[in-house]
Amino acid sequence: RENRVEQSNRKLFLAAFAAVIGNFSFGYAMVYTSPVIPVLESPDSSFCITEDEASWFGSVFTLGTAAGGLFGMILNDIVGRKLSIMLSAVPSGIGYFIMSSAQNVNMLYGGRILTGIAGGLTSASIPVYVSEISHPGVRGALGACPQMMAVIGSLILYVLGILLPWRWLAVVGEVPTIVMVILLCFMPDSPRFLISKGKRDQALQALCWLRGAEANYKKECDKIENNLQQQGERMSCADLRKPSFYKPIRIAVSMRFLQQLTGITPILFYLESIFDKTSVILPGEYDAAIVGAVRFLSVL
Repeated sequence: RENRVEQSNRKLFLAAFAAVIGNFSFGYAMVYTSPVIPVLESPDSSFCITEDEASWFGSVFTLGTAAGGLFGMILNDIVGRKLSIMLSAVPSGIGYFIMSSAQNVNMLYGGRILTGIAGGLTSASIPVYVSEISHPGVRGALGACPQMMAVIGSLILYVLGILLPWRWLAVVGEVPTIVMVILLCFMPDSPRFLISKGKRDQALQALCWLRGAEANYKKECDKIENNLQQQGERMSCADLRKPSFYKPIRIAVSMRFLQQLTGITPILFYLESIFDKTSVILPGEYDAAIVGAVRFLSVL
């Protein structure tokens, strides 16, 4: 029985892995500016940027992420979670191409915004997709994978920043996006989304693929249908006063707010530049890689 359950989880793990590659790409794109800015500020660069331009080069990513997150919330319910993740490959691919061939700082801004949009799309879609394809036995573990993959993506960028020219860093950024799209082509959509669109037969096929033919996936499908029917009831403002509504929202929002209030995100954007301006022994690129490794260990 244990072997059968383990085998039935393999396709689920594959689907989750295919999705969270998008988080890897997000983590990679987020810290792309860390090794690139010191090179572009050098007089030996093919074109130089000023300190103000470097500041904008890093920060415009967050504007794209905010816009992408809003688009992702809308697309999730229109085209589905899986397709929303796949669509993130479009701005990501174009953004990396623009940055790899950039001849001026405006091209860098444009590429950075586009990769930010892709990051926002994946951030809004991947956790939902992973949660909805998972069963309770593995949902907690798989729910931690998006953050872990984002940290791994950042670590890989820091390491490659030691080895590759800055334009090639953008070229390499295309690879995980392409792999993600190819793998997701063979993965099912979220059963919950399919049921919400009245596609019960497709939802049953998706659950059968994810759980295995011997699993009681029809019962799970019935539970999802009942849950959606209960959620379909109109919610009033009075419901928001119930602890079952406002407590989870308050906890989640407070945790994310406090996390961002630490200022870790902008530090990661300019990490190598920060180390270059201090009196540390190692070069900035090695210090950045060490920080990336410590972040990886912290999420294990």
